[in-house]
Amino acid sequence: MLPEISKILSNPINVIVLGWLGIYLFFVFFVFFYKYFSLTSWIKKEKESLNALLMSGNISGVSSLKRCIDKSDNINSLTFDACIQAARTEAESGITFLGIVASTAPFIGLFGTVIGILTAFSSMQSVTTINMIAPAIADALVATAVGIIVAVPAYSFHQILSKKVEDLISILIMQKDFYLSK
Repeated sequence: MLPEISKILSNPINVIVLGWLGIYLFFVFFVFFYKYFSLTSWIKKEKESLNALLMSGNISGVSSLKRCIDKSDNINSLTFDACIQAARTEAESGITFLGIVASTAPFIGLFGTVIGILTAFSSMQSVTTINMIAPAIADALVATAVGIIVAVPAYSFHQILSKKVEDLISILIMQKDFYLSK
């Protein structure tokens, strides 16, 4: 196993590609866990605030809408919409990175594969058998596999977090609608 890894890493392009994908993978998991737990906490607070609004008719101080409208002298639908848009922007921060990684990681891996295949073909002698060229092509395909391995969780995490943002926004819209209907 170790000789195969050292052979793959002997090409500087593979080192760059696999390093880049490794950094991507680290940040994909970091962004996901950070945003997942912060959005879950935020949604919980907004649900509590919505329940308080339904029970007492007042927006709770823990609500991001309450903090936002307190800064305004004129409370109307447009004020709430601006506050909701500000909350959406804050909630979506970092999620775009996951979409970028999901769409670019396979191409970065493919780049490594193309360079590896070019290297394999350029090292061919006048008489080459499949037994001589197949290992080099197999080594080149590792970069594409790693690119896909990075892209799948990035895409999945992007979808999970996008759904959480939509859940948060729907709770904020319910708060706005109830508050303005009184």
